[in-house]
Amino acid sequence: MPVIATARAVLLLPLFVTLACRHGTTAPAADPAGTRLDASDADPGRLYVRAWSQNGGGDADGALATLRQLDARGWDVPLDPRDFPGLADRAEWRAIAERAAARAPRTAQAPVAVTLQEPGLVAEGIAADPRDGALYVGSIRLRKIVRVAPDGTVRDAVPSATGGLGRVLGLKIDAERGLLWAAANRGDAGTATGRGTVSGVYAFDLETWAPVRAVTIDGAGHLLNDVALGADGTVFVTDSEAGAVYRLVPGASSLAEVVAEGTFVYANGIAFAEGRLLVADALGLWEVNPQGGGGAPRRLAGPPGFPLGGIDGLSAQGRTLVAVQNGLGTPRIVRLELAAGAGRVERAWVLEAANPLWHLPTTGALARGAFLYIGNSHVDGWKDSTIDPAGMVETRLHRLEIAVDEPARAPAP
Repeated sequence: MPVIATARAVLLLPLFVTLACRHGTTAPAADPAGTRLDASDADPGRLYVRAWSQNGGGDADGALATLRQLDARGWDVPLDPRDFPGLADRAEWRAIAERAAARAPRTAQAPVAVTLQEPGLVAEGIAADPRDGALYVGSIRLRKIVRVAPDGTVRDAVPSATGGLGRVLGLKIDAERGLLWAAANRGDAGTATGRGTVSGVYAFDLETWAPVRAVTIDGAGHLLNDVALGADGTVFVTDSEAGAVYRLVPGASSLAEVVAEGTFVYANGIAFAEGRLLVADALGLWEVNPQGGGGAPRRLAGPPGFPLGGIDGLSAQGRTLVAVQNGLGTPRIVRLELAAGAGRVERAWVLEAANPLWHLPTTGALARGAFLYIGNSHVDGWKDSTIDPAGMVETRLHRLEIAVDEPARAPAP
């Protein structure tokens, strides 16, 4: 689920207000995540979030001052004017935005591999079945999961609301046990993702697509988002609203807390990389003890000047991570190479950006020698149980060729 959820100004700014209260700050302009948004931080993405938060809290001058610092560091992610209502009308903001856009890496554009003809899915999650190459895509709006066969044939796998399924976000496939797992939320009609009543993880049989399990929690204050699987079949799920991570061990009847509520700022993408559980939030990329306890999550350091926050979809193979970074400025897809000793991202570069066919890309899956991702989710056009007419289009799945098994080389600057 994008950090921005429906639209940045609609969902994340209220989230920061909530976090301000949670962290004892009197107003979001004062720094909604407390010391976690230290302006001296080496990760420039935190400056972006700080400026965004300051502007949302009414401190436009403070936001502009923070953007000046970001500009001085050579920020190269094009700014999104929706993040800075009012401020984006100022000449200095436009000048900073122009310089950021000029610095942005130029990339090739991944072609469309599959078009889902049903309009208005508002698709957010995608998973690949390693057994046969099929793709599964979840729909927020229609509360269902569709299957895309290797030959491109599309059909409903899990019909709308089967087994109580809510608005579908993260998807993962447990091929060994023949299960398709989904994180879904249902509740208030006025929310984009269904947060407000019941949030849960749901399992479906990959052969019959019949519901197998459903483990839910009171949805008030929760938004179960993305899913990762342990080798033993344990399900891990991020809770964006509560800033937490939970797990469901095989045979358990309830979710257990792995990372306490309030720890993360919009916990989002989650994946295992060589046995290490990684979680993305608005401010960075973190390593988490999958057993719970063992101290606070450890933030991964990154290459100088490369932001690691704002990641939505997070996929891993070996020490390679491929991520959809849609929460800091305009979206892009990045590749991250973890250091052998963990604790940091050794190399990072942009694989794709500024694709004219995109409308809020969200998540992807590494499969078939490529990164297959949702290019036009239109999540930001879905609100109050209605969809903006612009969102009533077919969903496009793009294929970004990537040789994960070969030695990774960043493009020359």
